[in-house]
Amino acid sequence: MCNRNISELRIRSVETNNMSNWQITHTIDTLTMVNNKFDILKKINDLINDGVEKKNIFITDKSFLITTNYKTYFEKGNVLENTPSAITKVANIGRFITMEYNDEIIKINCLFSYYKKINSLLNKDLNCRLRGTYLLKSYNELFKGGIEKAFDCLARSAKQQVMDIYERFLSPDNKKMNKLLEKIDSEKTKGLNKNYLNFQKLADDSIKRFALSFNRFDRPILGIYIEKNHTFEIINSDQMYKNGEESESRIQLKNISKNSPVLLVLLVTGVMLGFISYLAYRDHKVNNADIEDNMLDMPQSTHEVIRNVLINETGEMVYADQYTTKELDAQVANLAEKNLNKLEVVTNRKKVNIEIRNNI
Repeated sequence: MCNRNISELRIRSVETNNMSNWQITHTIDTLTMVNNKFDILKKINDLINDGVEKKNIFITDKSFLITTNYKTYFEKGNVLENTPSAITKVANIGRFITMEYNDEIIKINCLFSYYKKINSLLNKDLNCRLRGTYLLKSYNELFKGGIEKAFDCLARSAKQQVMDIYERFLSPDNKKMNKLLEKIDSEKTKGLNKNYLNFQKLADDSIKRFALSFNRFDRPILGIYIEKNHTFEIINSDQMYKNGEESESRIQLKNISKNSPVLLVLLVTGVMLGFISYLAYRDHKVNNADIEDNMLDMPQSTHEVIRNVLINETGEMVYADQYTTKELDAQVANLAEKNLNKLEVVTNRKKVNIEIRNNI
């Protein structure tokens, strides 16, 4: 968090509501989640303003894990290139849900779904996984020959791997092997027909599903599908890599005092600072010179503060650049409003008092 405008956020429980250990944990977890999501939303809005099509901006249907540091994912940057190792990771971070309908993503989801089904079969019968080189080969075939050829390529490779393994057995069970080969073909037919249609139906409602996933997951994974070379860039990799320890926009817990009243002290920067400063100005005590000097310029509505914070380069709540050509995307605005509502709940003045001390 170096070289950033950092302020101290002090949250003190009111006398009639001394916070329990659970409430302390819930408050800190919510602040972290809200902080990360606001940071993501600013990035998305900037990408849209920079010309990235919304059909190529995705969220996955899984949260990232706090038990994984994702070091092997992002040591070389946040773009997962088309290598056997990287494409395997891409296939396992979840199904892709785009902000708008994207036919290529439907096909990718379908292929990855078949790959994971094959892995399940191989793991159950042979305690192994399909080689990453085979997945990459079929993935490349998807854009050269289409989805049917990609499925054929993956099925052919999987069956070859199965036969190679059985050949090494002293007494191979050919009946069991043939049954496994049949299952691989059966899943291919199912994937090309029923599963593909299901993915198409889900994609028809992509706008709603994107919002539901973003609001549902505490630690969402978001990124950009780069059409030119069919790679994936994870835009919140800084939150995932080493559990966000090196993220410049992270919120840091500085101190907890459990004496009555409970006092939480956190360091806040970036977009989160803009929103928490607005709530401090609107509902709580103001002890911030920048806020006091600009009281007349304060946002007068939720929509105005969302627009200001997400458009300003530094995430300030006061509209700083009147000449900017940036706009606030409607989908982003709706997601930001939901996120702000969660922040309002844990900073409700009936339960806590909040104070901002700037330039710590």
